[in-house]
Amino acid sequence: MVKLIVARLRLPIFSIKHPEAFQVMASLPIPQPSSLVGLLAYCMGVARGWGYTALERVKEWVREGKLLAARAALVEEALPLTVSSVVLRRFRIVDKAHEAKTSGVPKPIDSLREAAQEGDFKEAKSLLEIRLMDAFYREYVMGHELLCVWALADDVDVNPNWLYLAQRLGDTESLCSVLGVELVEGDIEEASDVRTRFPSPAEGIAIPISGPHALVKMCDEERQLRPYVIPCDIKVEKTEAGVVPVVRPSEVEITYEENVKIIKGPEGLLFTAFWPKERARRGR
Repeated sequence: MVKLIVARLRLPIFSIKHPEAFQVMASLPIPQPSSLVGLLAYCMGVARGWGYTALERVKEWVREGKLLAARAALVEEALPLTVSSVVLRRFRIVDKAHEAKTSGVPKPIDSLREAAQEGDFKEAKSLLEIRLMDAFYREYVMGHELLCVWALADDVDVNPNWLYLAQRLGDTESLCSVLGVELVEGDIEEASDVRTRFPSPAEGIAIPISGPHALVKMCDEERQLRPYVIPCDIKVEKTEAGVVPVVRPSEVEITYEENVKIIKGPEGLLFTAFWPKERARRGR
């Protein structure tokens, strides 16, 4: 028996980079397991006043096999997601100050103050609008709702209501709010055939996958890069605003070469479990 924390998150947007992409030029269609581990740690750190040390506590649960899975899925009854790129401009004052410290050149704030005091507004404008700023592409997933689930051992001390403290899902601009959180019970089983709408590892698959899906590399709960099957239907559609990629939920059927651990909850909640490598080698 395990306990499942199930949270419905309202977006407007989120951006979680492909682990192998530069900056956030390409975003994953859903949050990866490691991002959800970090989200749980953030909420626990705020609720318990532990700050950053909460992340080490949650990582320990992962290593011990007490956090069995962290998964996100698209919500069937919600609006589909779309993907769009924007150009972000931002001040790099902290980075430039660090560069000045290591290179011995004057700090940017000192140069700006000196230019203002001397009335050299052209130099001040150049500092503010060119040398202290940069710009880059960032891809955002825009949508309505996501369903996030954390599977935890029954003896783990976590209050589900801590998830209401979630503010961001991904980068700084990826604001979100929590519509609802519930705690339900689940069972651990073994099977080679899995029918799910949650991401599943793409290793050891015996036959072709049935159902619309995408094969994507994501970071697992231990932040190790692994290939995943993401149940989703990605199409390019024509709208009044133009041609846009649209991401809709789907369900896939996967047959593995050997039995895998799965977690089953109420109302069709089913997904593969994460097991630390040491535990997997012991066959537990």
